[in-house]
Amino acid sequence: MKDLLLDLPLDDPAGYAYRYYAQYPALTILFYPPLFYAISAPFYALLGVSHETALFVVFLHYVAYGLGCFTLARFWLSAISSLAFALLMVLLPEIAFWGRQVMLEIPAFAFLVWSAVALLQYVRGSPVGWLYLCAGLLVCALYTKISVAYVGLVYFIVLLQREGLGLVRNKHVYVVGLLSVVALVPLAVLTVKFGQANVQSVTGVADTVASRLSLEAWIWYARQIPAQVGWPLTVLAGLGFGYACALARAQSSSLEPLRFWALWFAIGYLFFSSIDLKEARHSVFLLAAVVFVAVWFLDSVLPRKWASGALCLVVASTAAATVLDRPVFYVKGYAEVVDMIAKQAPRDSVVLFSGYRDGSFIFNMRTREDRRDLSVLRADKILLSVAVRRELGVEEKNLSEAEIAQTLNDNGVHYVVMQPGFWSDLEAMRRFERVMATPQFEEVARIATPANHKAHEIELVVYRNLGKVGPKPAKLNIELKIINRQITVQ
Repeated sequence: MKDLLLDLPLDDPAGYAYRYYAQYPALTILFYPPLFYAISAPFYALLGVSHETALFVVFLHYVAYGLGCFTLARFWLSAISSLAFALLMVLLPEIAFWGRQVMLEIPAFAFLVWSAVALLQYVRGSPVGWLYLCAGLLVCALYTKISVAYVGLVYFIVLLQREGLGLVRNKHVYVVGLLSVVALVPLAVLTVKFGQANVQSVTGVADTVASRLSLEAWIWYARQIPAQVGWPLTVLAGLGFGYACALARAQSSSLEPLRFWALWFAIGYLFFSSIDLKEARHSVFLLAAVVFVAVWFLDSVLPRKWASGALCLVVASTAAATVLDRPVFYVKGYAEVVDMIAKQAPRDSVVLFSGYRDGSFIFNMRTREDRRDLSVLRADKILLSVAVRRELGVEEKNLSEAEIAQTLNDNGVHYVVMQPGFWSDLEAMRRFERVMATPQFEEVARIATPANHKAHEIELVVYRNLGKVGPKPAKLNIELKIINRQITVQ
């Protein structure tokens, strides 16, 4: 997006996008909503294209998210308890794990938290402008990550509880609803046109951990909570739930804040459990309810000084658990490989990449402003037909070893970067590895890829093509399986 805004190809924006993909074949802006990328673009322009710049954009959302958590908690809790809630929400193992990576959960959560703040301001009697702000921020959250859509139902029920049948006579509700629907039309079009894989994750995936019709699927996210927030908070939240049930029997008025969080958790839990694709990070938005109940419980049952001390201990233990048990995963070596290629590859040549982290390699290649002439070709594009990830289906192309070698020559491939053993259970990939072992390809280097977790790779091998390599082709036919299209790039 940064390059698009600087180049402004007004005469042929679609052609520009196709040519860009042909050079850097990593596509996410249509697979995921576009707001985070739009926000990132000016930072890339000001600070340069780098992993650090991308992390800085996430960090800004992280700060906004933490401030929003404090502001939200202040509707019900004291300043000290609200600060504890905000610190816990920032330091939770699951939150901190994804918040220190280039992922969409925290940016979406930042918009979501502030939209809840705006809603509660309106519900508590502030001008109707807060309702419009709430809707606008929720739309921004959806344009960052679609799965936060369930919160719209939460907000509707909160408004219904406040206004009752008077809600149907509130013209501002209709205006806000209409504006929100209009604003979300482009997102709906993008999802229908380009997000078939996202739709499939809801309706059915081949590698689901549990069928939606099974009990396991409906308790799966509950079982993730101890690892996501830590056992101290899990136990406190459980005690808080029991205490709330006891108060409910006594019809206590102190349960007002829990009604909001009960809606938040219950509707979200049903929503995420009904989706076939199960990943713990999807449910990070539910953790606010768990943490709030734990903090509310300590704040309710202990004297203020004791409660403050207990909250400090919980914050400290959560921070320790995150630091010790949930380090951010990394894999090194990709930037080193790109630096080597950048020094040796002929001008306007093509580099073939075969490996699990093609996106990491391509992004590192794009960071080299001095080698914008280089293009990347993915091995899976010429040997296989696969969309998004292999688990969703893969087809092998029946190319012989001689045809594979000639295809690389015809596409102007001077260097190959290969992850040994990548998908070698497929015959097409085994043929490719045999081609790399022929005299046409000379091994230049083996670069280790050290990691702090069980990664897919241990090294990358760089080969030089010694064959009769042609110039980079003027015309390319590229299959975009993710959107069931084949594009021609000239």
